[in-house]
Amino acid sequence: MSDNVEIVNPNEQRKCSFYTIRSYFILLCFIVLCQSMITSAYLSSIISSIENYYGYSTELIGIALSSYDLISVISIPLFSFIGSRFNRAKLISFGSFFFALGNILFILPYFINGYDINQLTNQTKNSSFDEFCSSNISIESLYEPFTRLSPSWSYYVIILSMIIMSIGSSPFYTLGITYLTDHLNKDDQPIYTGILYGMVALGPGIGFVLGSYFGSKWININDEIDSFDLNKNDPRWIGRWWAGFLISSTLLFLLSIILFTFPSSLSNHSQLQQTNQNESSTNFQVFRKNLIELLKNVTYISISLINAIENILVVLFTTYLIKYIESVFNYSSSYSSILTGLILLPSAILGTISGGFLVRRFHLTIFGCIKLIFISCLISLISLILILFLKCQSNIRYSFDDQCSQKCHCSSLIYEPVCYENQINYLSPCYAGCTNKNQTNYLNCHCLSNGTMVEKGLCENNCQMELIFFFVILFLVTFFETLMATPQLMIILRSTTESLQSFGLGLENCLMKILSQIPTPILFGILIDKQCLFWSKSSLFNHSTSCLIYNQKQFSFTLFLTITLIKTISFFFILFLFLFHWKKQKSLLIENPGEREHLLNNSSTDIQ
Repeated sequence: MSDNVEIVNPNEQRKCSFYTIRSYFILLCFIVLCQSMITSAYLSSIISSIENYYGYSTELIGIALSSYDLISVISIPLFSFIGSRFNRAKLISFGSFFFALGNILFILPYFINGYDINQLTNQTKNSSFDEFCSSNISIESLYEPFTRLSPSWSYYVIILSMIIMSIGSSPFYTLGITYLTDHLNKDDQPIYTGILYGMVALGPGIGFVLGSYFGSKWININDEIDSFDLNKNDPRWIGRWWAGFLISSTLLFLLSIILFTFPSSLSNHSQLQQTNQNESSTNFQVFRKNLIELLKNVTYISISLINAIENILVVLFTTYLIKYIESVFNYSSSYSSILTGLILLPSAILGTISGGFLVRRFHLTIFGCIKLIFISCLISLISLILILFLKCQSNIRYSFDDQCSQKCHCSSLIYEPVCYENQINYLSPCYAGCTNKNQTNYLNCHCLSNGTMVEKGLCENNCQMELIFFFVILFLVTFFETLMATPQLMIILRSTTESLQSFGLGLENCLMKILSQIPTPILFGILIDKQCLFWSKSSLFNHSTSCLIYNQKQFSFTLFLTITLIKTISFFFILFLFLFHWKKQKSLLIENPGEREHLLNNSSTDIQ
């Protein structure tokens, strides 16, 4: 195959069998694996530990993390436009180095400040009284004021680290892909890019596993936590969140060193391409000309908008799916994470690889790729509609702040749910009027309608069959969503000239950030918050902080109705693109029968 070509570098007069496109491909796969592992999963899995360690609110942490996507709106188009003038392999190497540097910066405050476990002493002093009913003790006497850390230099280091990681990752999916496809023939491109996006899909899985493992370990290696009566289910628990960044940064540093030795091209053909690209000017007039050329390309603009809309679903699933399963089906966060990983990861990897295989196996043209996307989108849309009618029929209800519990001076700051006869969940034993406990149950509960005992934990939700059907449908949705990844990429590459491919990928990525990745968590966070029934409160400021209980039926219907509407919009864009190319192909065949051969060959200069 074309990827077995040895290096030909007239300037350095060297030849080494290591410098092949396969070697580059393996290095790029591990780089995007580390990048997606950190940004798509690991950060979200350790967010609670980061909040507990720094004392920052979720809002502050969210703003800091969003700087990653905000900066990429500028850095990605810039890198993709000017990157072709330089050695793209070295630029990706620098990107890997900077991403690793951002990882180190993120954990730098911990290694400077450390963490003193004795800080927990004052917070645990009166915790034994919090969960019980007491008519003689006021809530205020149960709490000692604690100091919440205000944003300091550590907070700005976090922002700086996210900015550096964003800049570092900018060339991965633009210059990295064009460097790869420039050294592959047209038949090999789909399978290679399919495997590459399969590695991108695998990254979050590894990230969730690492986050779950290190989240269960105490932040300091040598601390003895047994004397503090502390476990990983305690809300004050701080996991070893920094360890995953060390692993990622170490791998990326090594990969960047190896990739830095790669030449600007691996064949005479690519060398000529690179030379021609280097001769082009990068002034504002050329930028404006290239931008206008892309904006006039109907195929490119349409598929870019489709990608951005589809990416909204990806962001929603990766951000809120675990919360959805946890809230609607009453499973723990860790168990919800395991279920999500077992379903999403195999289907995502299978989908991306299958998409690349189908494009290569059937030698799909642009129109063929559009038809594949159209069919995949239609199946996903039907599956999402089915979820709207899939509801968990449960008689479980929540009880808090009734006339009985008000006499107990219960604190809304404590969330220790208990279950009464698998029908009623109380926010804490205090709301059930309990005054004593044994190892598994709370006793002397005088706010119950019948009996005096409640069990620890939430009532079990008997929705196993609904959950199975939900995950079967979710598997299909994820499979067909990821199946579209490689055909979408092929449409972008084949509908633009070679000189515009890097810039086109960068602009498409920029649109995706602006239209989906930045606004989606914020807007849907507001939408989901409106389904909240009970909020926890800050003991220092006495204001709502996070939602403890959601309206299950309303949460489920609102979320998936919105997702279905978004998918419908995407479907109509795909339908437009399908009809556009169908009419164009039909008119070309009528006017010029010889054009049929051109369409089958699928020239890469199919500019609309």
